Parts: sequence; structure tokens; C-alpha cells
Amino acid sequence: MMSCSREDPNSRPTSQAPAEEEALGWEVSRDREVATIEKIACDRCRQRKTKCDRAKPCKQCVKTGVQCSYKSGHKAKEKRQRVLISSVYERRLEHISNKIDELGAIIGRLSDEHQGIPTRVRVQSPSSLQASSFVAQHQPLTQVEGIESNLFAHVTFATEALQTVLRSDPYFNEAAELTSALETLCTRVSIQKQQNEAMEASRPFPNVLPHGRTFKDLPIPSLGRIMACLRIAQESSPSQLYWPFEFGSLGDFTQYVIKACSPGPITDMELIIVHYVLYWLFTQCSIGAEDEAMKQDYETQAGICQGSLETILSNIPFHIDTNVDSIRALYMATTHCLHHGKPLAAWTFISRASLMCQALGFHSSHSLATERPDVVQHKMRLFWVVYVLEKAVALRLGRPSTIRDQDITVARLALDRKMASLAYNWLPDWIDVAALYGRLYDDLYCPKALAQPYSIRAARTVALASEFERMITARSEYYNQPNQWSSHMMNPSMSGFIVHANRAIEYSTLASIYRGFPSERSSSLSPCPQCITAARISLKETTACIAILLDRPTWPLSLDLWVNEVLLLASFMPFLILICNIIEAKDGLDLDPLRQLIDSLRLLAQYPRYSGCNRQLRIFEALYNVVSMYIEAKARTRPEEPIGAHFTHPDTETDPNDTIWLDPISLTGSSFPAQLSDGHPGTNILPLQSPMLNDLNTEIDPSTFQLESWIQQTY
Repeated sequence: MMSCSREDPNSRPTSQAPAEEEALGWEVSRDREVATIEKIACDRCRQRKTKCDRAKPCKQCVKTGVQCSYKSGHKAKEKRQRVLISSVYERRLEHISNKIDELGAIIGRLSDEHQGIPTRVRVQSPSSLQASSFVAQHQPLTQVEGIESNLFAHVTFATEALQTVLRSDPYFNEAAELTSALETLCTRVSIQKQQNEAMEASRPFPNVLPHGRTFKDLPIPSLGRIMACLRIAQESSPSQLYWPFEFGSLGDFTQYVIKACSPGPITDMELIIVHYVLYWLFTQCSIGAEDEAMKQDYETQAGICQGSLETILSNIPFHIDTNVDSIRALYMATTHCLHHGKPLAAWTFISRASLMCQALGFHSSHSLATERPDVVQHKMRLFWVVYVLEKAVALRLGRPSTIRDQDITVARLALDRKMASLAYNWLPDWIDVAALYGRLYDDLYCPKALAQPYSIRAARTVALASEFERMITARSEYYNQPNQWSSHMMNPSMSGFIVHANRAIEYSTLASIYRGFPSERSSSLSPCPQCITAARISLKETTACIAILLDRPTWPLSLDLWVNEVLLLASFMPFLILICNIIEAKDGLDLDPLRQLIDSLRLLAQYPRYSGCNRQLRIFEALYNVVSMYIEAKARTRPEEPIGAHFTHPDTETDPNDTIWLDPISLTGSSFPAQLSDGHPGTNILPLQSPMLNDLNTEIDPSTFQLESWIQQTY
């Protein structure tokens, strides 16, 4: 460290030192004065004890005309120059530079907030990136409070129907508690509707790209951590770590990583591939890690990749090149959005990928005739994964598919043991189920289908439901013995959750199919017996999912949003179907399973990880309170008529006039329906041939008009 002495207070610098020298200290200007100003007074002034200006000669000696001399042996201090900067100063300069970057990011964020732009991204210095992302990853995840409008339309319909029934009942005006419960329901529905509109009007992710930054400047894990995970993926067997075939080969992905981690150009689509696959890869490594510190580090790196990925998806340009990389990147973006409760954004991405596939001729055997066999196989795989995902998202949003099945001429892709996976729902019947999803909208719920006569709509519903029932029965075999068709094994808790979740969603879909069946009763609120039975099974499977989660499995935090989304889809439609049945039949038989579901959701929502369950829980509680109070009131006012006397429960007996019904299904003591008399597991539908269908009037009755109005509002 350079030594410093105090300057003469009367001395003044003649010129201002440069800014760079001022940053290093006031020693620089002091060094410039050493050559002409001595450190001590001259010999005569010291002897006479007079003030000396320490010049050579000094003013006192010049004035008196004597020789001015200084102490012998004293040499003027040589000017020193800084040739090298010590490591201490290097660290200080780096710290100052990082602070300047952070201050710039803060100023930019404050400017965005002042303009009303939501933001969650901050530019972090390399030294603080790892620690800050670790803290953010272990905080409770922010859940989406909105519910997509096509699902919430069912809530609106059920609420309006409930209001109509209650206000037409003479007892309603005398029951203050029932009136208060109905007002609470209407208030919650109104508030939730506002939240839904705000969610759908906002960006899919709130991440904002800082001004002056590019996508390549976004954080990414260190190359050493990335290569370590890639080595794990390379050395692991499919039973230990499943590499999805839609990602391409591991070697191809490594080339993307090299471009992302080295200087040079890289496209936005390639960056989406890199961040998504790394996010998935670090999550998979955290699942298999036994050391807690290593598990947390993997989750931290997954959080870094997730933040960068969502920043790109929120700021991606409108114009995208049509090529294989874009299709794969858009497919990955769709999967990420679905796992995080963004179905509208998912549809934007997957519909674009679907159109790109068709523009490049991936669906046409004629277009692929001149390609090499390995290229043809690669493009066919990519087309069919896009096809399956596009059909599922289209059905969820109640929209027509962008892919016409009659235009497809390439062979269907058969999954081998290495490609199939229960975790990713790549089951042997994956394309058949997706094709059925596409026909559900075209045959049942599109405007043209709704305008068809009663007999045609009923026949279509029966045919589609029967076909889907056979698929569910076949899938029971896959769930019971996954090792026979897949080499990808999982831990028991996650495998059990996925099986129950799949079955819950399958029976929820089946209930939705039967909900389109025109009712024989005068009111469109009453579902058919098959619809009620499917809804009950779906709720039981959902309750089984929640029971697994309440055991607090050690899953990565990155899976929490996906779990919350699964529980929303699995329980929403079945719950509302049973609510409508209770209103119409005035039968409280289904109140107990509804109560059990609400209690399970309430217990689960206490954990911050699963706070997203509050979305449906608030609505479910309000609906249940109104319906249960209404049933209790009817029981008190009409004690001579037992509740349910006029309603035939499809699980106990059937109406002799009904020839279309489901056999009893018992889930007691097993995760799956008990074996039926024919020896096959699962449901068993009697031949759906009824003389009633041949005698139907081709004109639509008033109840069908009400059902059509409900479907049009929903879809």
C-alpha cells in the first residue's frame, strides 16, 4: 500500500486531476507535486523557525538574498507509476462493476413498474446468481388464481341452474341460511370470473427481458454442471432416466448446448430447446439424487433454466422460421405451458407447430418419399407427438383441431419398449386416443353437430362413449403391468399418482361425453346414469391422488404446478356433474363423496406447494354448502317422502325401462374397478342397442334446446 502524508493546507492544485486518477485516490495528484516541492522546510527557515513554502529556492531566502539549501542527503521523491494492479484491487473493481449492473437492473425494473409493466426478472451478477436462485426456488410457488373460461362456464351454468331451482321453491324465502349461502356462492363466482378475465388478458409468464439484453444473455447453469447431467443421462439405463424420443438424440442436444455456451450466433428456437431440456434434465436428476445437498443443487439449476425459458416464451417474436427446430421448440413450449396452467398459451404454440408440420409435409408419405430413412423416421416421430398433443389441447379448450385426419397418409408410429413411458403418457394406444379426442368435438360439440336431430346426436354419443370405454378397459392392463410394454420404471408413489390421475381424467372425459347425451327427463340438468357413474369413479380416483400427496412424497418442487393442474382437471367436471344431479333429483346420496373431496382438498391446500387447489376449493365449498342446505331443508319439509325414493341409483339397481347403463363398479380395496362377471377388469357396457333409439322423434325437444345452449356456452 502506498504511504500518504498530509498536504500543506495552503497549497492548492493548479488543475483538476482526471476522473480515473480520482477513483484511485488523492495520491496521484500528490505524486505530481513531489518533483518541485520538498517534504521539509529549508535549512535557514528551520533554523530561524520561519514559515517556508518548501520551494527551491523558497520565498524567504529569495527575499533576503541568501542561498537556500536543504538537508544534505535528502533526495526528491521519484514519481511512482502503477504498472500492475493487485488482486485486492481486481476484486474491488469487479465488485464495483457488479454493483453498477445491479443498480442498472433496479432502475430498469422501477421504470417498467412505473409504466405498469409487470416484471419478475432481475439481472444478477455471476457471483450472486447461484445463491439468489436457490432462495427463489425454495420459496412457495406462486400459483395461478384464474381458471380457464371453458371450464368455468360449467360453474356459471350450475350456479344459474341452482338459482332457478331455489327461487322457484316456496321454502327458499323463509330460509335465511340458504339465502346467505347462495349469495356467498354468487359473490365467489363473480370474483373468480374477474380473476379469470385478468389471467386470460395477461401474458402467459410475467418475465420481462431487460432493456438492451438478448435471449443469449439470460442465465444458464455452468458448463460443468450441464456436462455432469448429460453424462448421467448417457450412462443411465431407460429404467433409471427416461430420455424422451421427441427430444431427438442426446448427441444432437449436446450440439445445441455447445452453441448456447460458446460465442457465436444461436436462434431463439434453439435457446428454447436448450433451456427446456436442461430444466427437464436437472429435474430428473433431482428425482434420482439421494444426497439432499445434491438434490437441492439440481433443483436450483432447474430453477435457473425455468426462469430463462419463461422469459423467452414471454418475449418471443411473432415471426418464426418454419423448420424442424421451430417445431420441436414449440412442442416443448406447449408442454411447459400445460404443466404450469397456461392452456391458452399452449394452444398458441401447438397450433403453430401443427401448421408447420403440415407445411413441411411431415404428414404426407408422398412428401417424405425422397428423404433418407433416418430422416423420415425423425420427422414422423415429431409429427405424431405434435398430433397427439394438439388433439388433447384442442379438446380441452373446445376448439376444432388444425389437423384433418383424412389428410394424413404416413403410417402411425408404433412405440417400442424404449419409447413408451407411463410418466409421459406414451402408451401403446396413444394415437388412437388422440384421434378419438378429435372426433369428440367434430361429432358432438361443434355447431354443426349440435344442430343435428336428437337421434343422430344420441347415436354418436353412444358410439363414441362405447369406443372410449373399450380404451379405458384396455388401459387397465397397461396400468397393472407397465413393465410388459415400457422399460421406464418409476418410484411407486409417483407411478401410483400418475395411474390414479390418468384414470381420473379418463373417467372425467367419459362423463363429459355422456353429458352430451340428451336426457329422457324434462330437465337438461339431469345427467344420464352412465354420466353419473363415470363422474363418481373420477372423484374416487382424484381422492386417491390426494391421499398419495398427503403422504408428502419427496418430489421436486418443479413438479408442484403440474400436480395442481392435474387435480384441477381431474375433479372439476365430475364435481359439477354430481352437483347438477343432486339439484335435479333432490337426492343427497352423492353429498358424502363431494364432502370427502372437499375435505381432502382443504388438507392439501394447507401446504404452500399445493396452494393452487384453492382455485377449485373456493367454488366447490360454496356450491356444496348451498346444495347440502337445500337437501336438508327438503328433508325437513317432506319427511313422508324419503330422499331418493324417486331416483334410481345406477350402482344398485336400474330402471326396467332403461336398457343403456353401466355395470356396478367397485373400487373397494383396489386401485382399479373390480373384475366383472365376464372376467375382464374395468367397466363393462352392455350392448348399446336400444329400441328407444329407433323410435326417437327427429325433432329436438325443449330440453335438448337447453342442453345445446349449455354446450354452446361451454365450448
